[in-house]
Amino acid sequence: MKKIILIITVIIIGSNLPFFSFFLEENYTYSNKDGSFTYSEESGKGKSYWGCQRLYGYFLCQHPEKNTGDIRLYRTFTIKPWRFWEWRQMIFHSERFLLPYQTPKVST
Repeated sequence: MKKIILIITVIIIGSNLPFFSFFLEENYTYSNKDGSFTYSEESGKGKSYWGCQRLYGYFLCQHPEKNTGDIRLYRTFTIKPWRFWEWRQMIFHSERFLLPYQTPKVST
């Protein structure tokens, strides 16, 4: 029984190491309320949550009409707690998971 617990613990911890999570990590997506601003955070490509915040602030400056009403940023990805290899992101970078959820706008 102890060996099974040890193996499961090693798998969970090992899958959360940056080397492995680089290949397994989801691309997180964000949008504003009306879908006029969208952003995809791509792991390994230099696109980060911090960059998303910065670009969204720039977007609001460039579109003053959008700077009224609901200016919150929404996450358009679902939280999947069974994907234990993403627990490191959920714990140490929780700000992206605390954003309110909005279903992605389908472009027609």
